[in-house]
Amino acid sequence: KYPHFRGTQSCAEGNSRLCVSVRDYYCYMLQTRPAIFNPILCGARLLQQWAVDMYIKIESCRLRWYRKNQTQIRVDLYKGVVDAITSGETRASAVGTRIV
Repeated sequence: KYPHFRGTQSCAEGNSRLCVSVRDYYCYMLQTRPAIFNPILCGARLLQQWAVDMYIKIESCRLRWYRKNQTQIRVDLYKGVVDAITSGETRASAVGTRIV
């Protein structure tokens, strides 16, 4: 009925089950479907708290990935920003507009 939530470890191991991201899973859970009762959507304030908690969970997973994969995103290419800050440059327009 619902897609199976699997972490990235199971997907990386070549598991044949359906793998979805945390974000996709929670988006699926929040969808309205005709003739199917979804108790999550009837939670009023509890729904809001659940949505905030899931957002925090998704963002912390994303930030954890950035922290663990610094070599893959080539941080050494962006060290010019650190050099500009240490040289005393305070205007962002003078540093450049690189976005990681």
